[in-house]
Amino acid sequence: MQTLQGRTCVFSGASGGDGASAVRALCQGGMNVVMMTHQPEQARDLIAEIEAGGYPGKCTAVQDGSAQTPPVAEEEVYRRIFEEYGAIDAIISNTGGDGFEDSLDTVDTDTLLSEVGHLLGGSYTMLKCALPYLRQSRHPRVIFMTTVEGVRGGKLESFTNAVAKGAVLSLTKNCAARLASEKITVNCIQKGVITRLINRGAAQNPAFKDTSTFLPYIPMGRLGTPEDLAQAICFLASEETSYITGTVLDLSGGLSLV
Repeated sequence: MQTLQGRTCVFSGASGGDGASAVRALCQGGMNVVMMTHQPEQARDLIAEIEAGGYPGKCTAVQDGSAQTPPVAEEEVYRRIFEEYGAIDAIISNTGGDGFEDSLDTVDTDTLLSEVGHLLGGSYTMLKCALPYLRQSRHPRVIFMTTVEGVRGGKLESFTNAVAKGAVLSLTKNCAARLASEKITVNCIQKGVITRLINRGAAQNPAFKDTSTFLPYIPMGRLGTPEDLAQAICFLASEETSYITGTVLDLSGGLSLV
């Protein structure tokens, strides 16, 4: 059983990529989802779909403070969410890299630090801004995302993404230890290869990695789906997971075993 009814989460990386299925599943379970998004058109389409579906959970979208006009402090964004819903019970940081081909030979230090700032800094900012409200929740949950190579190393994944996701793993472990006494659980999902919508952006962007090349290394013989990720997120966001913290939930089809 997964109790999501009446809970509220702030979800980054929600409206595109592999996150939309999780938004649907959370709202179907009765959870209110506030999408922190830079993709307003995709967010509007997803909100309309959820409203048309009559799901018990409400779905809305906001931009982070720096993207608003005029800009506002990130803390103010979370204060407004709390005032609207009366609670922030979970944060889900699903922001990820774009899977560009890169290597030690092509990545400079500034590019690497930029990716770490984006993934590690973004996850930490969410936690820091939400913490006053998580402390008021009966069942507070924090869910971060790492990857197989972020946990164990390797050379199949984008180098910058793997290094940044390794930092997110460290963030998970340290925050879990520091917040356990406050009954705030902090866990992360170790993604393998999850199919996702990709916004290829400008033509000058480097080539994307071909995810089909991972198949020979996945014991289950298939790529992961957004629905696989959705169920993992619903599990960790539920009220029932109160005794699970500092854990890495392996969602890789066995890729982490080889």
